[in-house]
Amino acid sequence: MRLRSLTAVVAVVAGLLAASAGAGGETPKDTQETMTLHADNQQWIQKTLWRGEGNVEVLYQDIKIHCDKVELNSETMDLTASGNVVLDQGPRRFTADELHYNLKTKTGDFTNATGQVDPFYYFTGKKVIKLDETHFKLEKATFTSCQPEPRPPWRFGISKALIEEEGYGHFHGLTIQTKGVPIFYLPYLLWPVKTQRTTGLLVPTFGYSNRRGFYLGNALYIAAGRSWDTTVYLDLYSQGWLGLGSGWRWAPRQDAAGDAMLYTVRDKDTGKWEWKIDGKHAQDSVLGFHLQAQIHDLSDVDFFREYEHSFNQNTLRSLYSYVYLTKTSGPYSLNLRADRRITYLSSTDVTMVQLPEVELRVRPNRVGRTSLYWSLISSLNLFAVDRGPNLSKTYGRVDAYPQLSYTLPGPAWLTVTPRVAVRGTYYTTQYNETQTEFVDKGIDRSFFEGGIDIVGPSVSRVFEKEKGRFLKLKHLIEPRLEYRYVSDPGHIKLIPRFDEVDQTLVTNRLRLTLSNRLYGRERKSQSARELGSFDLFTDYSFGDPLTVSPDRKQVSRLGAVGGVLRATPSNSVMVEARAQFIPLFHNLSTTSLTASYRQRAFMTNLTWYQGFNTITGETNSSQVRAALALRNPGSRWNVALHVAYDVKQDRFQQQRIVFRYGGSCWGVTVEYRDLAFTSNTNRDIRIALDLKGLGKLLEIKTGLESY
Repeated sequence: MRLRSLTAVVAVVAGLLAASAGAGGETPKDTQETMTLHADNQQWIQKTLWRGEGNVEVLYQDIKIHCDKVELNSETMDLTASGNVVLDQGPRRFTADELHYNLKTKTGDFTNATGQVDPFYYFTGKKVIKLDETHFKLEKATFTSCQPEPRPPWRFGISKALIEEEGYGHFHGLTIQTKGVPIFYLPYLLWPVKTQRTTGLLVPTFGYSNRRGFYLGNALYIAAGRSWDTTVYLDLYSQGWLGLGSGWRWAPRQDAAGDAMLYTVRDKDTGKWEWKIDGKHAQDSVLGFHLQAQIHDLSDVDFFREYEHSFNQNTLRSLYSYVYLTKTSGPYSLNLRADRRITYLSSTDVTMVQLPEVELRVRPNRVGRTSLYWSLISSLNLFAVDRGPNLSKTYGRVDAYPQLSYTLPGPAWLTVTPRVAVRGTYYTTQYNETQTEFVDKGIDRSFFEGGIDIVGPSVSRVFEKEKGRFLKLKHLIEPRLEYRYVSDPGHIKLIPRFDEVDQTLVTNRLRLTLSNRLYGRERKSQSARELGSFDLFTDYSFGDPLTVSPDRKQVSRLGAVGGVLRATPSNSVMVEARAQFIPLFHNLSTTSLTASYRQRAFMTNLTWYQGFNTITGETNSSQVRAALALRNPGSRWNVALHVAYDVKQDRFQQQRIVFRYGGSCWGVTVEYRDLAFTSNTNRDIRIALDLKGLGKLLEIKTGLESY
């Protein structure tokens, strides 16, 4: 008789055990209280030996066993199960063709088994021996972080292994396999099988570089403490190069964390060690300040091109490192900064160091209950500058820039805001007249700045009648006048320049802008959004002319007339057209057209730019840039394409294609790049394979210039 009710099963089993005890033996007390047996066909063939066949289920403490056939010794608690065996114990699950197991010790042998040793790792084995609660012995086995499949994307093939859950796996005779095909062999591997950080060797990586040949890399991970760890790297190249590295991570407190990476390569051709260091740190509270810091440095700019794995890093030509502390109280901010910027130019390298800067900023702050606002930017700096021969100097700067603004009372459709400011700056050194060297003589600079902004009178109309999906439309016409005056501080050529503080644009000009805005409110929205705009603007100078012909015979105080047309009919679509017209020469100077479309699975962006000779009207430059990204929401692949084409020169400046695929436990990236911005071209391809639980296993990077 087949029993389906668990209560009935327990009652029947209790009766069977009692009958067995009355027939000549006493069933152990704990067996009667904690074990449930079920099967389509069951019988006691001896007083302590129970046999079940068909849909067998054995429940004991936290163990549940399902199988086709079982024999159980109720005295020793040994059982033998066969046929579609499934054993569940807590979060673990094991399957096997045959099982010899002891329910008390919870140990046993599995034949042709599969298992799981934590939420991430799965194994199979011709024979799996559960030695105790956390130790397993495997023979002729596989081990992977992929869901068990006939042929998972990657796995270890193992001749034998000893695994400790939340400990280490000792693997002997190991092959790394993809889809069952061996690609790498190791005689022995110690692998951490833990959800927590664990010291141990990582899986070796390998790849190819067209300059350095094949390489083999390995890393030692060291969990040095609860709040920090480090990884030591070793890379060996077949052409004689040697790479060494060390990475550090730390999080000493909840609001502080950072990491750093130092990597060095011995160049076989020169015998020199090339190196780089990258790091960052952030901390919310350091004596009341918020801290941000990063460091980027390297031995030679060629490190970008020769040794960086990422194509994005290969084309970098500048490095920026800084330490920044900021503290804010109401409108006041106190900022402390030290930084260094290195720019790699074709002729020389430029190094700009700030050691350090103390800056006090006051955001626009209302004076009493009036409409008068004041603000301040002030700083004290020490600079170290190296711009090449005879232009290397350490000097100081003191700067103060207070400002006042006032909004005049008036109607809502008209806003008038005058403002005034003064700036005073002192430098401990200056340039000579030709700006070819520094002169040890202080110099000061001061100027007055004034202006007024007039917005309006604004005119608008609301269209109450529904238009398509819009309940209401609103058209706004808004003129704007912006006048700015900056006095001449004199001796501008003698001022050493470090940042935007040192830039002085002497001006006395007016900008006129006429804006058109179209807003719409959709049925499903509570607020309106901008659907499009059209702006016209131009500048007029009351001082020096804004437009001058090359022979200086034609001049005009009227600047270029610019126009910007922008349309955003939906959140996914944007189109923008720009143009600048020079009235003096009756020709265009620039035009551009940008369009973008974004959806969950698709993104594209197109920009077309043209520059013209304003005298003759001929086209000087014409460039097209396009970006396309595809991602199938139902799959794991995505493709990105970036193209820059010079129409005038009839050649591609950039072609870049990136294909990525991410499986359940692996990912592959294929990237092709063709750069031709200068006379030197770069054509190369990069292939990288990442495996869940292992990291980057394979990387191939090779140049294609010869093809």
